[in-house]
Amino acid sequence: MNCKTDLDTDQHRRVLREKLGISHLLAQRQCADIGDVPLHTEYYFHADDAPLLVFVPGIGTYSELYADLLSRFSKLGFNVVGLDLRGHGYSGGPRGLYTVEQSVSDIQAVIDHYQASPEQPVYLYGYSIGALLAVAAAEADARIQAVVCGTLLVPALAPDMVHHLGWSWIWGSALLMPGVALPMQSFIDYEQLLAGHPAGEEINADPRVVFDYPLGTLSSLFTCHLGSLTRRYPFRGLIVHGDRDEVLPLSYSQRVQATLTQPFELEAVPGEGHMLPWDRPGLLAHLIADWLHAGAVTKA
Repeated sequence: MNCKTDLDTDQHRRVLREKLGISHLLAQRQCADIGDVPLHTEYYFHADDAPLLVFVPGIGTYSELYADLLSRFSKLGFNVVGLDLRGHGYSGGPRGLYTVEQSVSDIQAVIDHYQASPEQPVYLYGYSIGALLAVAAAEADARIQAVVCGTLLVPALAPDMVHHLGWSWIWGSALLMPGVALPMQSFIDYEQLLAGHPAGEEINADPRVVFDYPLGTLSSLFTCHLGSLTRRYPFRGLIVHGDRDEVLPLSYSQRVQATLTQPFELEAVPGEGHMLPWDRPGLLAHLIADWLHAGAVTKA
């Protein structure tokens, strides 16, 4: 099925795709809109008997921006599907508006649509805030056998007091004004994160990227309680964290790993920052694919 994104051919979109180096890759994808929202998905097929890998993007972003990474996963042995969260990218819904519970249901709907049979292994890879959603989904769905997290924010473990106070303010404010949008650029320096990337300027000007989030969305994220804090689940877990991460220090993932009852392996990537999916897609794809394949062999 052709992607409706193929019709999105304005000059900015063409330049963005060219600078990301993905124009030639988009022909490999198949698209489907799922449910009433609708949820936009982009599928990269490898083989009938390949495991299913569901990708949940980072904050504000959407699947097309990660086409390089997703196509690499497909070449490494996975049937890969990228999900545009509701209100993001090409999905429907009010811009930036979702809850953790809705996202878990949406991820399950994606698995329902793409899992070829009950025997097909299902893995999740959540990047940045997508990791929190991926873990919440794995806790709720026994079909998910492994979760890879591109860093993992655990709201019960605030990185510092500033974050704790900020999240408390968001929760209280969302009770009164859930629809009021908070500009994320006040807290995240997107220009610094993308400095030096060929497509940095275009990504920061992309109208499909969500830069302002409703307080209701942020409150749902920052009050989410992961069951992995106190119990074990049957899925395997991996946290991938660059040791020069500009958003969360590596020490935070070490603290998360030590605190969670659910076991997570931690892979520190030397010399890399937060934007691994765009900065080093080849390195990242091989690292994650090797870990997933090794676990499948061990289990067999």
